[in-house]
Amino acid sequence: MVVSEDSKLVDFDADAALASAREEFEGEIRLCVEYTADEFHTLYADETTLALYGDREQMADHFEEVHSYVHVDFTERDLFEDVFVGAGGVRSFVAQMDHVTLVRVLSGQQGLFFSTDPGAEVTALVEAVEDELD
Repeated sequence: MVVSEDSKLVDFDADAALASAREEFEGEIRLCVEYTADEFHTLYADETTLALYGDREQMADHFEEVHSYVHVDFTERDLFEDVFVGAGGVRSFVAQMDHVTLVRVLSGQQGLFFSTDPGAEVTALVEAVEDELD
């Protein structure tokens, strides 16, 4: 079973951004969630991601816990932009872990959260997604 739903939260074309990411990284995108400071919505979750949870409700509960920290994305972006004057705007954040790589692509006060296989080419992923945000 796979979760696949249309975007309903963000102002940019999250559906096209996800499609671009999945096309560029066939079989490597495990999860995509659109989010704002106030809410989140799962656009895609593959079988590997769903297998980590007993059911969709448990997955949603975990995502709610993760989302409670989303303000950090926007605060951290502001911090980096203030401290590294002249470096340009922060476009994304990446966390590389033992078994997963987490990528958050920002657009204003909104974003897309991706999980991928470890070792995924994250710069290419961000660029593929950003092409659809413009």
